[in-house]
This record gives sequence, C-alpha cells and structure tokens, in this order.
Amino acid sequence: MARRLSELYGMDIYTGSGKYVGRVEDVILNLERGEVMRLSLRSFKGDVAADDGKRILQDETLGYNEVVSVGDIILCQKGLRGREE
Repeated sequence: MARRLSELYGMDIYTGSGKYVGRVEDVILNLERGEVMRLSLRSFKGDVAADDGKRILQDETLGYNEVVSVGDIILCQKGLRGREE
C-alpha cells in the first residue's frame, strides 16, 4: 500500500510489545533510491548545530528498516538505541 510521505509526520511509534517510542517529527530520505531511511523524533528545522545533528541522528532516530507496519500508528521491531525494551 502506498502512503504519502506527509502522512508519516506526527504519527506515534510503538514497539510490537506496546512500548511507546515517540512521535515522528522529521523524515530522512535517500533521494537516489527514492526511499525513507530514518524517522526522527526531533525536527531538523531551524538552527541545528552540527554536533546536535549528529546526536539526534544517533539517539533520536529510528531506521526505517526497523519498521514492521504503518497504519494508524507505526510499529517497529525495537525502541531507540539506548532505550530498547
């Protein structure tokens, strides 16, 4: 099923066991492949320093390969790095 990219923004993310992970604030794309790479729980809009950007990428994003299902919510295999179940 196809879904508009804009529909991902604001969606809640949960693990398969029901643990709340967060809400999608930004989406990171691979434009060459035309696919979603990561979902971010923090927005990259505005002035984000390089160090903050690296920290956000490491600690507050979820690889789209971890996504199991997208419907009314997003289900993922596990939580964020350092915050797994």
